[in-house]
Amino acid sequence: MSEMSRDELLKAETVGSEQGWVAPLTHEDKEYFAYLRTVFKRYNIVPSKATRLEYDFVTRVAESEFYLQQANA
Repeated sequence: MSEMSRDELLKAETVGSEQGWVAPLTHEDKEYFAYLRTVFKRYNIVPSKATRLEYDFVTRVAESEFYLQQANA
């Protein structure tokens, strides 16, 4: 990996500060999170109170179903 020069780092800092450091969610991201919420509701699991095992389970179910639906669409 090459190192960035001081000027490149300053430019990156400026762009990040102006436009935000995190990329906005895509349409597909928004659809996935909406679907994830429905899977939590289906299994009657509250995300903020879910154990790691519950959260992992719901995430795996949501990913497999969501992307299978996308592939079949």
